[in-house]
Amino acid sequence: MNRNHPNRKNRLRREYMPPYVVLEESKEVLFFMESGMGYLAIGAFMKKFPEGYKGLRCRNRETFIKYGGKL
Repeated sequence: MNRNHPNRKNRLRREYMPPYVVLEESKEVLFFMESGMGYLAIGAFMKKFPEGYKGLRCRNRETFIKYGGKL
């Protein structure tokens, strides 16, 4: 994409958050990511949660649902 393309800003500013479950008792946020390198963005996702919470990646659909996740 051209550096000066009019849609460049909008494309880069899109916010995507994968499905997640907040585990209050253990202060963890469980993100569902089956594959890919999305786990590298967990640090950016965690900025939307209170300080002290830890971000974890879950690759298994059944495990995510067991913790209360909805897909």
